[in-house]
Amino acid sequence: MRLGLVGNLTKELLKSVIPDYVAWLREQGIEYLVSDHFREVLESKDEPYLPPEEIAKKADIVLSFGGDGTLLNTVNLLQGRETPVLGVNLGGLGYLTEAGADDIRPLTLDLLENRWAIERRMVLEVRIENEKEAGPWYALNDVVIDKGGFPRMIRIRTTIDGKFLNIYRADGLLLATPTGSTGYSLSAGGPIVEPKLDAIIVHPLNPHSLSNRPLIISHDKAIRVEAETPYDHVTLAVDGQTAYTLSNNHTVIIRRADFSACLVTFKNRYFYEVLRQKLGWGDA
Repeated sequence: MRLGLVGNLTKELLKSVIPDYVAWLREQGIEYLVSDHFREVLESKDEPYLPPEEIAKKADIVLSFGGDGTLLNTVNLLQGRETPVLGVNLGGLGYLTEAGADDIRPLTLDLLENRWAIERRMVLEVRIENEKEAGPWYALNDVVIDKGGFPRMIRIRTTIDGKFLNIYRADGLLLATPTGSTGYSLSAGGPIVEPKLDAIIVHPLNPHSLSNRPLIISHDKAIRVEAETPYDHVTLAVDGQTAYTLSNNHTVIIRRADFSACLVTFKNRYFYEVLRQKLGWGDA
C-alpha cells in the first residue's frame, strides 16, 4: 500500500507532525509519496516528492493533513477518482477529518492491516451552460451563488429538472450535499442531514420573503440556476473557492456527480457522537 501525504502548510502543527510522521514511515518501511509543498518542513531533499495532483493519481490512500477545508481541496485534487482519503485534523472543528495528530501512527497500522472501511459521500458536479472552458467543478460540501460585494439582494431563478421552482430574492443561493449540511448551510440556519443519505439541500441565503425556506430534494434532480441581475458581481463558489464570476446570461447547472468521495473511516467514529462533541450538545 502506497500512502500519499498532502496538507495545509498554514497549519502550524503540521511543521512538527509531518517530519516525525515521515521519519516513522521510513523506519517502518512503509511506502509513501510526499507533496512537494512539504519541502520547507522536511530536511531531506531525497524524499519522494511529487505535486499534489500527481500524488492524487499514484497513491493508494491519500492522507490529508489540515482541517475540513484541506480535505475538501484534497477531494477536488482527485478529479473523479475514488481514491480513499483519510483526513487528519490539525485544528478547528473537523467534522470530516477522521483522525487527530496523536492518532495517526496507530491508524496507519490499521490501514496496513485492513482494519478500516470506506464511507462513500455524495459529490455535486457544477457546470456553466454553453461555457466549455469553465469547469466542471466538484463539491463535496456546497455550491454557493452569491452577490459578492454588491450591496443589494439579487434575483436568482431556479428550476428543478426543467420545472420552475422559484425566483429567490436573496443574498444568494446555497446548494449543499448531506456532508455539507454541517458547514456553511448549518451556519446559515439549514438542517443537519445524515451524511450517508443521497439528497441536495436548496438553501436561500437571507431571503427577502420569510416563506422561502431551505428545501431538501432527491439526489437525482438537475438544478438550473440563473442570476437575473444586470451587474457582473455575482460569484460562483465551489467548496469555499471562488470558481467563476457570473453575468446575467450565465446558467449554472448542478447535479450529482457520477462518482463518490471515498472517506476512510474506522469503527470508533459515530456521526451523532461527533455532532454532540462538535456542537456542544448536552451530556448523554
